[in-house]
Amino acid sequence: MFDTITVARAKRRAGTSMAVSILLHGAVIGAAFLLAYARAHMPKTTAVEVPVAFRPPPPPPPPPPPPPASRKPKTVRTERIRPKVPPTTVIQPKEIPKVEEKPPEMPEEEEDEGVEGGVEGGVVGGVVGGQIGGQIGGQIGSGPVEFNDTMTPPQKVAGPDPVYTSQALEREVEGLMIVKCVVSTQGVVRGCRVMKSLPFMDRAVIDALEKRRYTPALLRGQPIEVDYTFKIKLTLPR
Repeated sequence: MFDTITVARAKRRAGTSMAVSILLHGAVIGAAFLLAYARAHMPKTTAVEVPVAFRPPPPPPPPPPPPPASRKPKTVRTERIRPKVPPTTVIQPKEIPKVEEKPPEMPEEEEDEGVEGGVEGGVVGGVVGGQIGGQIGGQIGSGPVEFNDTMTPPQKVAGPDPVYTSQALEREVEGLMIVKCVVSTQGVVRGCRVMKSLPFMDRAVIDALEKRRYTPALLRGQPIEVDYTFKIKLTLPR
């Protein structure tokens, strides 16, 4: 009688535990199914780009202002006080003595007795019978005199012009030459000296002058031998 009760109770416990186990397994499977379904149907979230703006750091603060410049103390100029000197009084004499001034003595003019045989307007130191315009102390016919404005200049009668040398042509020499020559009473040119030179042309100019003939210089209508200055202008042939 007791065995029957025990077996029946044991069978009931085994059936209950199997039902509970089946329910638990079913709940777990259902929960897993629901979780997978929920994940499959959940909306997908997309990443949103958030703009990031870079801001530079703020500028450093300005430096502090410089301290005010110290003012230099003004120097006060002290003027020296000069002692006052009392003015000196000048006593004017009542009467000024008069001094008699003698007039200056004029030197007595000596009369020019002149030279026997001299010419009126001649020069002291000249030679009796000399020619007006000659050199002082010179002798008649001793040599040429320096040409001056009181004389008539010589005039060219005949003769060649200076011929350019090959060296002067190559260097294109141009300009003014000054030559002093003696012109005789017969119009012959001699004794030429170059006073202002040009390259490679001195000899050519002197040769041309000494081959020329001139009228003699005249002093009061009379021919005279003079030391005459020639000015020769040279220009290249065109």
